[in-house]
Amino acid sequence: MNGFNPKMLELARTFRELTQKQLAELLPKINQPNLSKIEKGELNLSQATAQMIADALNYPLSFFYQEELHTPLANIYFRKRATVPQKKLDKIISDVKHILKGIDHFLTDIELPEYLKYSFNLSDGWTPEAAADRMREIYRLSPGPVKDIVTHIEESGIIVYFYDSEEEKFDGLTAYTDAGTPILFVNKNMPHDRMKYTLAHELGHLVMHIPCSIEPWRDFENEANAFASEFLMPHKDCYRDLQNLSYNKLAMLKSYWGVSKAFIIRRAKTIGLITESTYKYLMIELGRRNERKNETGFVDLDEPKVLNEIVNILKREFQYDNQEIADNLRLSIDDYVKLFDSSRNNKFKIRSIKHSI
Repeated sequence: MNGFNPKMLELARTFRELTQKQLAELLPKINQPNLSKIEKGELNLSQATAQMIADALNYPLSFFYQEELHTPLANIYFRKRATVPQKKLDKIISDVKHILKGIDHFLTDIELPEYLKYSFNLSDGWTPEAAADRMREIYRLSPGPVKDIVTHIEESGIIVYFYDSEEEKFDGLTAYTDAGTPILFVNKNMPHDRMKYTLAHELGHLVMHIPCSIEPWRDFENEANAFASEFLMPHKDCYRDLQNLSYNKLAMLKSYWGVSKAFIIRRAKTIGLITESTYKYLMIELGRRNERKNETGFVDLDEPKVLNEIVNILKREFQYDNQEIADNLRLSIDDYVKLFDSSRNNKFKIRSIKHSI
């Protein structure tokens, strides 16, 4: 067994949403200053002490004797990142790192469709709108609304993860695993229209920003917003529908296009079909009818399938049970089930490539 990795201790502590002081209170032989030194790698500890820490955090001891995730934070893009409180952000990052590590472990045995790493560098003349139109061509989308957006994304070799976050200011993020698998995380506690928009927004980050060098003055959030707008409602397809826009038309347009009423209003303004005063009137009307936060009307959204089918293959073809998979991931059974096992039998075209995990 390799040496105790202090970075894994910090990761486990933030995953449990504990401060150093709170964790030290659970460890009778370690005070907060010494715990800080341990996390910095300045203080060696025995395996018995390491076991005490593992027990306090409810992790297998082996978790702390593995390498940390090497994905740089520069390759993680958050939607509305600046407004998420730091403690909540730390928890989200620790969850994401657990998930990325687990997926990399799974993919030593499971083969996904290859992701071709599409790259549209805006510094080379691409616009967000042109990149969005090209991605629609790549996904072979018909003119009009985007149906089954999750399926199209996952069929291109990207894993979609519906992440359970109670932080309402967090919408989603994009990241690569160490082995290079792209993951789009979306807060599953949002309305479907917001989730769908976030998926398109994060896809924009994945193809326009992560593979490219970004000048410091660029507003990559606005660029991703422009990508999402064109991807979900292409100018040439929605122009006629948005003419003479009124509040009474919004419900029908939401049902057809599968996006929020607020998005439709903004899209009409962006392509010059309503004036600033009409835009303000319609947004005020949304608020007056209590639809700014929770709109009426249903938007369909398909479920992710890839991660569920990976787990199904491990159980069906490799004959692993939940405890064995958790042990191989170096997680408690409860953490494994929470992060990876939704127990839904989704079918997706992936295959095993080994016979050991």
